Amino acid sequence: MGSISHPGFTIIETMLFLAITGGLIVAILAGSGTAINNQRYQDSVTTLKTTLQDQYAQVSSVNNSQSNAAISCDTNGVVTVDQSSPATPRGQGACVIIGRFVSIDDTTITANSVVGYNANDSSYYIANNSSDITELHDYKLSLLSTTTTTDTVEWGSRIAWPVSGVSFKNPTTPRSIGVLILRSPKSGITYTFTADSWSVTDLTSMIVAGNSIPGQGQRRICVDPGGAVVAGGLAVMIDAYASSGAGIEIRTNDMGDASTC
Repeated sequence: MGSISHPGFTIIETMLFLAITGGLIVAILAGSGTAINNQRYQDSVTTLKTTLQDQYAQVSSVNNSQSNAAISCDTNGVVTVDQSSPATPRGQGACVIIGRFVSIDDTTITANSVVGYNANDSSYYIANNSSDITELHDYKLSLLSTTTTTDTVEWGSRIAWPVSGVSFKNPTTPRSIGVLILRSPKSGITYTFTADSWSVTDLTSMIVAGNSIPGQGQRRICVDPGGAVVAGGLAVMIDAYASSGAGIEIRTNDMGDASTC
């Protein structure tokens, strides 16, 4: 009788099949990992931008959440919240909720409402002051501690310095930035001031007119992916003289800016 042959794969063919299949699986996993890293990184940058934009919404639509208390200020601008029996009804004191202050320290984002106190007679002051910024600089500013919110930059990202161009530093240098957003009681116009160092007991030092730092200059806040492999660096840009959330945008390194991340 003749022998019967059974078709099949040789050992070499089987090994080649497994090697090719394994290589494809590794490539797919590596590609999906990079895609996930890119998406998480973009989400962290978008969330940071949205957080800053939200501060302008809170400045333009002030909400005094102290429903059972009055906010009062002394002549040094020190804020007191009377939770029990306020001496001055809410809204009738000498201090006003005038804006928001955001500090970003490496990965931590802290935001507060800013209370302002001005001892000058309001009718005289509004009629005779030369500019909004002059007026704002004369306010005693304090943070309303009962409004403090704390968050972190998402997915292990952190803020960083540009690696070239304006204000560049070694990318491993930790970065902090303060953003002071104030609405003028005189005109209703919103102003943005930033600084790389500040004191919460002297926020008025950030109120500087003009395209400068501290002051109203443009700021590029690079976002470092925290070791994850991503396609390219992104930054949250605060435009010079920003007066609304529209002045906050995301920038890439290929947009022709003076600095790169």
